[in-house]
Amino acid sequence: MYEGIKREKQEALRRLRDLEVEINNMKQQMKEMMIECEERVGEEHRQRIEAEGQYRTMLAQIEGHMAEQERVAAHWRNCFSQLAALANGAIDGVPRMLSEVESSLFFFNPLSEVKIFIEHCKGLVVEMKSMIARARDG
Repeated sequence: MYEGIKREKQEALRRLRDLEVEINNMKQQMKEMMIECEERVGEEHRQRIEAEGQYRTMLAQIEGHMAEQERVAAHWRNCFSQLAALANGAIDGVPRMLSEVESSLFFFNPLSEVKIFIEHCKGLVVEMKSMIARARDG
């Protein structure tokens, strides 16, 4: 009987050691899994930081491009305004001056080139008035 208890005790101790080994193995596996997980999290964090940096760089480039496009648009608006002012001045002044020149032709005998130029100007005035009328109607 004593031998049986002694064997059971030894068997229980052996199982206990086996379980302890198994627990230690599991602890080691858990440590390795934690290290692997931390490495993955660290890598993902680095990738996210890199992606955020790329995003900020791209955003800065886009903002710079937009600022440049706004500057170009302002330049062309200014040029168009100057051209419109010039055209408005021509619309106001040229027909009046052309009329004054035509009325003075009666007193002078101008060269044929001058007459051709005046006729050309008259044609331009008619074309300009036609374009303005079409723009208003359209």
